[in-house]
This record gives sequence, structure tokens and C-alpha cells, in this order.
Amino acid sequence: MPNSSAWPPSRSAWFTVMPRLVLLASFLFSMGWSLGASAEAPDVELGRSIFQKGIGRDGREIGGRIHGTLDLRGAAVACTSCHGADARGGGEAFVQASDIRWHTLTKSFAPRRVGGARPAYTRTTFDRAIYQGIASNGAVLDPAMPRFDLSQDETEALVSYLTQVSEGALAKEPPTKGVLGLLPFSHTTTFSREIGDRLTSCPSIGSSTRFPPFEILHYTDPADAISKMNARIAGGQVLSILAPYIAGWESQYVNAAKEWPVMTVLPVTPLDLPEHPTLAFTMPGLTSQVGALLDRIREGQPETLTVMTSAGTHPLHDILTFVRNELKTRHVHFNEIDLGRADAIHPRTHWLVLAPLAQVESRLPHSRRRPGQTAFVPAMFFDPDAAQRIGRRLSGMTWSVAYPYRPTDAHTGRWRSPAEAWSEAGCTLMATMAEQEGEDWIIRHPSIPLSSGLTLTKMQDIDQQRKRVVVQEWDSPKTTK
Repeated sequence: MPNSSAWPPSRSAWFTVMPRLVLLASFLFSMGWSLGASAEAPDVELGRSIFQKGIGRDGREIGGRIHGTLDLRGAAVACTSCHGADARGGGEAFVQASDIRWHTLTKSFAPRRVGGARPAYTRTTFDRAIYQGIASNGAVLDPAMPRFDLSQDETEALVSYLTQVSEGALAKEPPTKGVLGLLPFSHTTTFSREIGDRLTSCPSIGSSTRFPPFEILHYTDPADAISKMNARIAGGQVLSILAPYIAGWESQYVNAAKEWPVMTVLPVTPLDLPEHPTLAFTMPGLTSQVGALLDRIREGQPETLTVMTSAGTHPLHDILTFVRNELKTRHVHFNEIDLGRADAIHPRTHWLVLAPLAQVESRLPHSRRRPGQTAFVPAMFFDPDAAQRIGRRLSGMTWSVAYPYRPTDAHTGRWRSPAEAWSEAGCTLMATMAEQEGEDWIIRHPSIPLSSGLTLTKMQDIDQQRKRVVVQEWDSPKTTK
């Protein structure tokens, strides 16, 4: 006991006592705060019990409803039943449970299956998924996923457990690398909107197929595109660049891609690109398509060929030079018509059209009709409506169109749009990347067959690409009188 006669302490003694009192008060305050926080923190063991056994606070059996009407309790709704003991997901047949480790749920650049990329989960959207069955992207979760009757503290305990599971995984797993797409802003072209939608959902692939993370960067101009790509690649989390839309600025993109340590696959462009180690799985470009058409023309042994060009074709001077050299080598007589300068076209037996068909139509005489006319057209210049109108004015018109992909479904014969063809190839490539789970997947897959019947090849050799072009006759729809 302290001596009462010594209390209160003298003024000088306060300077000795006060630091000790402050230190003690600080210690007690910090201990009290820590103990309070510990008492309020989610219970990891409770979360484990909910996850593994479906048992909640005070031994309560957790309840859940599946398919809207079927009520289940306890072990029947335990998370581990579908998502696995390690929460990594999996499944059989039609039920595919996702990876629900917290670090996977909360990252936006995450592996996916058919149905599209989803935003990162937050505590709010996670609660909504647990209680209402609504995913982070607003879509309704599979009816086999229970809608739980967890209390708020039980949900927090479950999150705490999923976080603990994640901590061990993060120490063992390398950072997830994803695939980048590159498209102009959605209002620019219908094609870019359609291919973007298809690549984020991959509807052409089976529901059990897994894909690497995929994100689309939208750009305003080439400089903006290259700047954004440089920033993402510098972060070290890009596996490949898939289907970048580079039509009109191919040279700028290729020069930048040569410096990047990642591959560009399936670039979207009408042109053939130069061979380079950082480019792979390209579609046959315009030079390849024209070459395939010239092969078809040679089979018919025409006496004279009319090559039609326009102002839009003139920048493609390499292709025009290619055509002239090929025709001279094959001893085919030809004449060139600039549709922007010609007053009228005098129909001849064979045309090679390197201009929009609407311009051809505008230069045709109204009265002259000649049977047996054949036109050879790359797909990028072909317009079915204009072709049908031309066919009404020139009897016996035949159209041979060169496509960089198979334009009809190999099984049903259904017509396929360019965006559908490109996205089928893109989704197949992503499925291959996910299956191999490594950056050397291209080395192990020099060629990849598509369900449409086309085969993608790693190399861009112009002769190989020419052989892959599909030349198909287009039949004008019959009109009724």
C-alpha cells in the first residue's frame, strides 16, 4: 500500500509519475481496442463449419432453397459439396461450380467459363449472391446454387474462412495472367460491337470449357491504343493479345508489337501481315484472297481480264502490283479500269473487282446485257444487295467470292457473319490457352482446327494462307414475278 502521507505527490514527482501513467493508459486502451476488435471479428471456425458442414451459429442447420421450391438443410447445402474441399470449384455433367476462394471472387481479371467475364465481387454483391442468387454482373445464378438463410454474422464468418483459404493459395499460385482484346469504342462499327460481345461470352464453345481471364481495351485512335497496351503489358499480367482490331493502322501496330514480350494472335485486319515471331494465327488477308481468285481465274483460261479499282483501292498499291505481276507471269491479258474516272463499263467475260460493288453498279450502261459474265471479288468488297441489282441488268451473272474464313457452317450450311467467324476462332484459341495453362501453348499447337472446318495455323506464310482461302460461288436469290 502507498504511504498516504506521500499523496498527493509533489509537483516535481508528477514529472516522474505522469509518463508511467500515460504509458499504462495507452497500453490499456490499445489492449481494450484490440480485445474489442477481436470479439467483433468474424469467427473463422464458424465459417469453416458453414462451408464444410452447413452448420451455423450455436449448432443451427443452415437452410437453403434450390430451383426456387426445394428446401434443403445442413450438409445438403454445405458449400464443399459443390465447390470442393479447397473451394476451387469443379463439377460434373451440367453442374459446374465456380472457384469461390475470396481472392478469386474479388479480382476482376479472373478465369471464366462460357457466359462472359464478370466484375469483381464486393461484400455487397457477395451478400446478394448468397441471399438472392444474383451474380456480380447482375445475372441470375444457376438454380442449383442455394439461396441461403445465413445471418449477417454468419456471412461474415464465411467470408473470413474463404479469405483464410485464399491466403494459402496466394502464397503458392503465380499471378494470374489474362488475355487482352483491343477494339475501337463500341459506337465506331457494328463489327467491333458484335465481336466484342461474342468474345466475352464465347457462345460457340461448350458450357464446361474454361477460358483464361479476358478483358477488352477500347481506344479512340492508334496512339491511344498503343499507349493503353504498353501500360497493361508493363504490368506483367498479359498472357496474349487476342483479335486486336487494327484495320487501317496495321504498320503502327506491328511496329509496336515487335517490342512487346507477348504474342498477338488472330489480328483483325483485311491485310496480310508480315511474318514476325510475335504474330500468330492470322486469317488470310486481301493479298491471299486475291491470289486464290487468280488461281480460280487461271483455271478458266480467260483471254482478257478486266481489273476494276477505285480511290479506296489505290492506297493498297502493293496488292495492285502483286496482281499485275501475277497476270504478266501467267500471260493473261488484262486492262485496268479506275471506277472513279471511267464514264461507263463495257462488260467483258471476266472481272476482278477490287472496289465496292456499288461503284461498279453506278458505271454499268442501262441497256446492254451480256450473258456469261463472271466476277471475282474478295469478301471485303462484296455486297449481296449490289450484286443482286447488277445481276438483274446482266443476265447469266456468276459471282466467285473469296473469304478468309468458311462463310457457311460445315454442318448446317447456315451463313456466318465475319464477327461470328472471328469470334469462333478467338474462343477456340482461348480454350486452348486455358487447357495448356502456360505461355508456350503456341509452341505445342502449331495448328488448331475449328468446328467450322477451317484450320488456324501459327505461321503467316503467304503461300500457306492462299491455300486456306475459301472461294465460294454466290447465288443471287430468285425473284418472284
